[in-house]
Amino acid sequence: MTHRHLSYFLACLSLSHCAYKDQRVDLIVHNGTIHTLDGSNDRVEAMAIRDGRIIELGAERQIMNRYRADRTVDLAGRIVFPGFIDGHCHFLGYGLNKQKVDLTGTRTWDEVVQRTRAFADAHPEKEWIMGRGWDQNDWPMPTEPDNDRLNALFPDRPVLLQRVDGHAAVVNQAAMDRAGLDPDRSIEGGMLVERDGRPTGLLIDNAVSVFQQVFDQADEATKRRALLDAQQDCVDLGLTMVVDAGLDTGTIALMERMQQSGELKIRIYAMVRDDRASLAHFERTGPIITDRLVVRAIKVYADGALGSRGALLKQPYTDRPDLIGLQLAPTDHFADIADWCMANGFQMATHCIGDSANSLVLRTYAEKLGGTNDRRWRIEHAQVIDPEDIDLFGKYGIIPSVQPTHATSDAPWAEARLGPDRIRTAYAYAGLSGQLGLLALGTDFPVEAIDPLGTFRSAVFRVDAEGRPHGGYRMEEALSDMQALRGMTIWNAIATFTENDLGSLEAGKWADFVVLDQDLIGTTLERLSRTHVTATFIAGEQVDR
Repeated sequence: MTHRHLSYFLACLSLSHCAYKDQRVDLIVHNGTIHTLDGSNDRVEAMAIRDGRIIELGAERQIMNRYRADRTVDLAGRIVFPGFIDGHCHFLGYGLNKQKVDLTGTRTWDEVVQRTRAFADAHPEKEWIMGRGWDQNDWPMPTEPDNDRLNALFPDRPVLLQRVDGHAAVVNQAAMDRAGLDPDRSIEGGMLVERDGRPTGLLIDNAVSVFQQVFDQADEATKRRALLDAQQDCVDLGLTMVVDAGLDTGTIALMERMQQSGELKIRIYAMVRDDRASLAHFERTGPIITDRLVVRAIKVYADGALGSRGALLKQPYTDRPDLIGLQLAPTDHFADIADWCMANGFQMATHCIGDSANSLVLRTYAEKLGGTNDRRWRIEHAQVIDPEDIDLFGKYGIIPSVQPTHATSDAPWAEARLGPDRIRTAYAYAGLSGQLGLLALGTDFPVEAIDPLGTFRSAVFRVDAEGRPHGGYRMEEALSDMQALRGMTIWNAIATFTENDLGSLEAGKWADFVVLDQDLIGTTLERLSRTHVTATFIAGEQVDR
């Protein structure tokens, strides 16, 4: 064979194996830096997408020469990460709150009352006036509020105003009368605060749950609007999936219908509320596992919140030696739910803030799990851990699900609650990450802001949105930038059994990704403050405004 013939033969052979643009896809994303967050932390320049899934990733010319598509996204040098996942939030609750009095950021109880009165005047059609977001820890005088002014302003109209964490609320006398709440009633796991022998209207933990029927009475139209409002705010900030921590069966069914119709595009990992009706329903049906909705976890509450002193501690609160917090269910209940989860193939996810609550549930898990396993049971918040208990996470495969913005929000007052010794193993994300080599990161919105970049800031730099405290809060517990990113993506996918389809950008996985105008890897706090989400894609479809 002559040299000319050999060259011709090799050229034909090359073309037969790699014809120019011979493969059609739906979307090509190119000309940027794509962080795959795969096992090798590969960075590529382009990816091809068909039927909502990634077909191939690679260098710019590799993808552009091989594929053709009707739609292309020129990143123009921007940065791509896998779609952000919020590992613990209250998605429906956030949407419903947009239809209530917004008390977030109020600086005094007077401001709370003023906002409530303005909302009531603007909405005479509402029978109940409901709001959420006050936090006495942010006030110049952090005293517990009472209902005196609400009783005077609203003698006949029921008012219920929840604290930011939802674990405390102030209700007026009209609300107490509507609910038949006797001030002398004893409520297990709850408290009706009194002053000088009379009820103040301040309710803690299970006392707030007396009003659950009021929370649940939203009709389908109200819930639809709430879910769509929440979805828009989430996708605009780069979230492609959320873990909604505690839903009733009716809401879950509505979410599934809205996803099937295409209205609700965001992926949802729905934890089922711990009540008899919900457990009976899912004992009959089993888990739900679809492309956009997964239901295979039960959300349980062990204690309350640190901010309202409902978190269950082994020793009394440093600033209130008469209190140790509240256990929200009998000890046997946690073992019973664990048995139910084992029998029905569900994940157990338990809210634990205080060291006593964490110890109780970790040891219950340990007894039921018995050793190494892949059930991926979770502790939600894992906020205050006794050093004697921390090894139980690693030994029994228990996933810590934490919210970094809680650390920076609570920093100004947490040590006053816990004292200098207990604070050393509170909000201990670096220590917890060493147990299994992963953390599920979330926000607990609407308790905190939705923004995933706020999660990253609080995890890596340990400061709030105003950059406080200077130098970061207990930086020995900070996460690296890569740990934080994995905690917002692939580790959350692992914590929800969705890692085969989500959490990293790899061939065969869903094309869920977020586009940023600056890189998060190696960023500084100053650059982070100027970083924005510019686009969000779910299954290859752009879903942000």
